[in-house]
Amino acid sequence: MHLRKAMLVDRWVQLLLVALVAVLLNLISARHFGRLDLTHDHIYTLSETSRKLMGGLEKPLYVKVYFTQNLDPPYNNHQQVVVDKLEEFRAYARGRMDVTVVDPTNDPTLEEEARRFGIESIRYTYRGQDRSELKRVFMGVSFVYGEKQAALEAVTQVDSVEYDVARTIRTLLSTEKPPTVGFTTGSGEVDLSRTGGPEEKLLRNISENYPVAQVPLGGQEGVPEGVKALIMLGPQKQVSERARYQMDQFLMKGGSLAIFLANVMPDTRTGRLQELYPGLEGFLASFGVQVNRDLVLDRKHNGRMGYPVRQGKRVLQALINTPLIPMITTLSKEDLIVRDLDQMLFPFASSLTVQEPLPDGEIGGPIAWASSDAIRVRTLRSTDPAALQNPIPGEEAGAWPMLVAVTGTFRSAYRDRSIPSPAAETPFGGAALASDDPASKVLESAPARLVVCGSYQMVLNNLPFMANLVDWMAQGDDLIGIRSKAIQLPPLKNPEAARLRWIKVANVLAPILILLVAGGIRWFLRRKTSYAMEVG
Repeated sequence: MHLRKAMLVDRWVQLLLVALVAVLLNLISARHFGRLDLTHDHIYTLSETSRKLMGGLEKPLYVKVYFTQNLDPPYNNHQQVVVDKLEEFRAYARGRMDVTVVDPTNDPTLEEEARRFGIESIRYTYRGQDRSELKRVFMGVSFVYGEKQAALEAVTQVDSVEYDVARTIRTLLSTEKPPTVGFTTGSGEVDLSRTGGPEEKLLRNISENYPVAQVPLGGQEGVPEGVKALIMLGPQKQVSERARYQMDQFLMKGGSLAIFLANVMPDTRTGRLQELYPGLEGFLASFGVQVNRDLVLDRKHNGRMGYPVRQGKRVLQALINTPLIPMITTLSKEDLIVRDLDQMLFPFASSLTVQEPLPDGEIGGPIAWASSDAIRVRTLRSTDPAALQNPIPGEEAGAWPMLVAVTGTFRSAYRDRSIPSPAAETPFGGAALASDDPASKVLESAPARLVVCGSYQMVLNNLPFMANLVDWMAQGDDLIGIRSKAIQLPPLKNPEAARLRWIKVANVLAPILILLVAGGIRWFLRRKTSYAMEVG
C-alpha cells in the first residue's frame, strides 16, 4: 500500500515538473528565437546577411501585408509564407519591427492606402473542375522606415521571399542610390528592347533591383560615373579600338566588367553557322583570359533547339536536342555566382583558356566546365543534329573551361600604347580629342572584377545566373547567398543500383524492427510494473 502511494506521489511530482519546464521554455522562447533546419544550405533559416541587416535598424520599421484572403492554388499559401518570413525578420529586429496583415479587398479605404504605397490589385484567374473565377486581388507588402517607404507590389512567387524582403530593407537603410548596371552598345550587341522574348524578361528582372542604362562605346565619352557594372552582350561587329580602351579604363577605375562573346551565330532558315569576329582576343589576353576560336559540343548532355519541320504545306518549329547547346553541371562550389545552381545551358559556346599563373594582382579562374563527354571543334558549318552525332574531323575531347571570373588589381592593356581616337563612324570621325590627356590614363586598377564567357546566348537561357552575377558585380557577395538559396531545391538524384537495393531492404525491414523494439520495451515495462504490484 505504501508503495502505491509513493508511485502516485511520484506521478504528480513528474506532472508538476513537466508543467514547470513547459512554462520556463515558453518564457525563454519569448525572448530567444531558434529553429532546427536540416535542409541543404539551410534554405528555411534566415541568412547571416539578413540578421545583420535587422541589427542595423535604428528606428521602427513598419511592415504591412496587403493580401486577399482565401486564394486558390497556386497562391493559396503565399500569404502564410510571406508572414512567416517577416516574423523571422522581426525576431532579429530587437523590437524595432512591426508586422500587420490586412485584406484590402472590397474595402475602399484600405485599397486606397495600398495604392499610396504603390501596391495595385493584380489580375487573378482560377479554373477548377467545378468553377472558374476572374477577379482582382492584392498580394503586396509595404515597408515604412522613417520618411522612406518601399513596397513589394505583387508577391506571385515565394521562392525568393527572403531575398526580396532583405533587398527592400537594405534599400531603406541605405543612404546611397543603388548602382547602375550598364549594357554596352555600338558593336551590334543584343537588343534588350525587344519585347515578348527572353531579352525583355532579362531587362525586367535586372531593372527591378537596379537602374539600367545603355552605354554607347567608341565615341568621345566613356562609361558614365554612376555605372558600376558593365555588360557587353554578344557584339556582332568588331569592337572598335576606342571602345576597348573605354572598357579598359572602366576596369582600371574599379568597375565590374562582364563580356559575353560568340564566334558563331546560327541562321535558322538555312541551318548554317555564320562566323563572327568581335576582335577582343588581344584585349582579353592582357588580363590572362582567351576566348578560343572553336565550338564546344556535347552529344550526351545538351539542351533543345527549334528546327523547321515541314508538315504538309506548313513549316513548324520542332524542339530537338542538339550537341550545340551543352548542358553544364560542373560548377564551382566555392564561387558565389554559380555554387548553388544545378545546371546551365551554353548555346553555341567557345571554350576558354586561362593563363597560368594569372598576371600579378589577379585572383580567380574557371567557375564552369563542360562535361568530360564534351568535344570542341575548330570549324563547323551546319547545325544539322543528325550529322552532329557522327565524329567530326579534328574534334578534341575534354572538360573545357566555359566561364571565368577574375578579381583583384589589373594592369591596363594600354599601359604602353597611345589613347585611341573615336571610331570613324562617330561624330568625331577619328580626330584626336583634347580631353584625352595621356596623364589621365589609369595604368593599374583599383580592386575590380572581370567575367568572360564564350557564349552570349547563355545569358538569355540562365536568368538565375544573371541575377547572381549582377548582384556580385554591383553590390558584392552578401545578397547572392540569400538569392542562391531561393533559386530552386536540388533535384533528387538516383542512387546507385547497389545502394538502391539496401534502401529497399531498409524500407521493408525498418518498420518491422521498430515495432519489435517498441513491443519489447512495452512488454518489459509492463512486466516490471506487475512485479512491483505483486511485491507491494
